[in-house]
Amino acid sequence: MRSLMQLILARRHLRHLPAALALMCALPLARASDDDAMRLATMSESELDAGMQSGVQVVLQRVPLQMDDQSVLVGAEYEPSTRIATYHYVQPRSLDPGTLRSRLTAKNCSAPNTRAMLGRGISFRHLYTVGTRQLGVTVKDSDCASRG
Repeated sequence: MRSLMQLILARRHLRHLPAALALMCALPLARASDDDAMRLATMSESELDAGMQSGVQVVLQRVPLQMDDQSVLVGAEYEPSTRIATYHYVQPRSLDPGTLRSRLTAKNCSAPNTRAMLGRGISFRHLYTVGTRQLGVTVKDSDCASRG
């Protein structure tokens, strides 16, 4: 059983986690501190899942969100049983799948917090709707290792 101090520290971490998760997961360009990544690395599985679900709620309160000159974030979800965070985008123009995969992998693997979550077994799926077509890219921890 956890001590009172551990519970207080866990709640303090969770209180700061949702906004950080929203920024680092949904906004791949955002960078978080190494201290935040360390907190993520030491959280229990249930704390991490709760933080992910809270982060998704923060994202959902802010959509639609212009991500770049073309992409608009329109939704997010997290499934604890599969540990997949899914972000839904609308894109008016066609996308090159290879370029998109490379760009998203680089962004997800280079952000300290996102990298820490990947290391904890969370995957990030980015689904782009372009007209009637859907293009998906999933980034896993193994994708970062292959980047050298």
